[in-house]
Amino acid sequence: GQNLPKVSSGTIVRHANFQSANIAPRNIDVWLPEGYTPAKKYNVIYMHDGQMLFDSTQTWNKKEWKADEVISQLIADKKIEPCIVVGIWNNGSERISEYFPTKIFDLLDEKTQKQLSEKYCNGKTASGDNYLKYLVSDIKPFIDKTYSTYPDKEHTFVMGSSMGGLISIYA
Repeated sequence: GQNLPKVSSGTIVRHANFQSANIAPRNIDVWLPEGYTPAKKYNVIYMHDGQMLFDSTQTWNKKEWKADEVISQLIADKKIEPCIVVGIWNNGSERISEYFPTKIFDLLDEKTQKQLSEKYCNGKTASGDNYLKYLVSDIKPFIDKTYSTYPDKEHTFVMGSSMGGLISIYA
């Protein structure tokens, strides 16, 4: 099996090794809320660090963000409409480079760029723009075609933590 994360409610669908011309392939885990039906349209939340969202038994630090529990509770409390969560896995060693806003990196002086690159980005430059192209040009069209979504920006959300929060604000 694909060793899918165990969730407290809803269903996980994995799109393994999702390809792109923009960045290296990675898994995309899609959480569908309890009672998901193609007859209805859903808001979509795109979340970075997708392997951290649902199941602490599968994470590097044995912690999870409890996305399924929290969102299910918000839906049950009628605080939000049922929605789909798209968990985009980070690519491990490329994480900081991919979540670092390219335009901000480009504004830094050469010495600072070199220090950041060597310390956090495996000697590479920031590739946040390429990561966001992957999100906008590859993942979002696929999700909107595959699932019953509201595709407009009013119903599309981006979330993350730490560097994932930074790339979300940049997006």
